Amino acid sequence: MISFNFAEKNSYKNFGIIISKRPNLPSPKRRVSYIDIPGRDSSLTYDERTYENITIGVECKVKDENLLDKIDEIKAWLLSAGEGNLIFSFNDNKKYKAQVVNSIDFSQIAKKFSEFIIVFNCRPFKYASINNNIILNQSGTSIINPGSIYSKPIIRVTCNEDGEFKINENKIEIIDFTGTLIIDSELEEAFSYREGEISNASNNISGEFPKLDVGDNLISFSGGISKIEITPNWRWL
Repeated sequence: MISFNFAEKNSYKNFGIIISKRPNLPSPKRRVSYIDIPGRDSSLTYDERTYENITIGVECKVKDENLLDKIDEIKAWLLSAGEGNLIFSFNDNKKYKAQVVNSIDFSQIAKKFSEFIIVFNCRPFKYASINNNIILNQSGTSIINPGSIYSKPIIRVTCNEDGEFKINENKIEIIDFTGTLIIDSELEEAFSYREGEISNASNNISGEFPKLDVGDNLISFSGGISKIEITPNWRWL
């Protein structure tokens, strides 16, 4: 039985939704512009190195003794959730960051039976549904990105004075800081975490926000840094 989890609930277990057929999972389109110049062969290509969102349509049906009440429950679940994790049972080690974008038209086929299509607007990538943290207590460790595109990790750095760490050739310096520093490459922000309180610390770092390339990534650190903890956020096209 194919099902999906969305916003902490399961389509079949919680609502009795039956998926009519396995949905198509498209790849994201790369954002590239082409510029034609008079008198010049071919076109100039401007590659933004980014990807567009994807759309996933899921054909569903539901049967229930109290069909109209069940439809209201399904609408309340899907339309009020906002963006949430979408995980299909046939690929449950990956998740999409998705939101329902259609009004969901329920076609009542019989007194107790209805068909409908759910349209999810998803960020371009699939993410690992389980993101185990990687703890590094020693400089010079290599970790492997198993995804098909670089990831934007969350990195927690424990330091008692200024220091620096490198991921491959990218160096990040930590300035005028002690304690735990959180670097979020997705948000492109840095935060301090002291005594249960979080505050902005973007001025305490220097360098490009780190990423983990596909394959091997060598991580080294020095100075006052004693530990690095990485939430890798592996992702796939």
